[in-house]
Amino acid sequence: MAKDGRIVGLDIGSTKVCCVIATPSEAGDGELVISGVGEVPSEGLRKGVIVNLEKTVRAIEAAVRAAERMSGHRVDGVFAGIAGPHMKSINSRGVVAVAGGDREITQRDVDRVIEAARSVSVPSDAEVIHVMPRGFVVDGQEGVRDAVGMSGARLEVETHIITGATTAVQNVVKAVHSAGFNVDDVVTQSLASAEAVLNDNEMELGGAVAFERCGASIDVLSTRNE
Repeated sequence: MAKDGRIVGLDIGSTKVCCVIATPSEAGDGELVISGVGEVPSEGLRKGVIVNLEKTVRAIEAAVRAAERMSGHRVDGVFAGIAGPHMKSINSRGVVAVAGGDREITQRDVDRVIEAARSVSVPSDAEVIHVMPRGFVVDGQEGVRDAVGMSGARLEVETHIITGATTAVQNVVKAVHSAGFNVDDVVTQSLASAEAVLNDNEMELGGAVAFERCGASIDVLSTRNE
């Protein structure tokens, strides 16, 4: 992420590579304004996995340069999307004792319990990409959304963990670096789509995002529980 808050997203797909440059709204309301977009055909991937590094690097360079020309900003680092059949997810639970003598749960306690949940056994050829808290339990009280500031002696968390093949992640990072850009972070593309499409109420109610492939394009459909 740039010092001015500018965010660059890079979607490396099987049919196309897309780059989007967004800057914070001047209103200061947390909204982002799209200032640049670049899209080029992709020939170096199959089912979301890089099979030709050289072609992928060229596509990344072309997409980012097109976005740079539109926005007038130079790109240094990107948030790179990753997808493919190698992506897996599991649920994990973490438990810690609250550290403070006054038994008030702090952000440090929350970080420790999430790290405890992260320490789950994954295959040697995979790595953890995301650890998403689903809910906290304070001294047996379930359904806690935000545990910071609450009192308790025992803190638990239910998390959803997304993993990916280490080689696939490394190849995405290598391709971006070879194109001349840093990788600020690697993001699961399906998760990024859900964050973009679903609002807070839909996620609270248990909304879902379905992908429908139509020829060379993918339409994102949102569904919600009524």
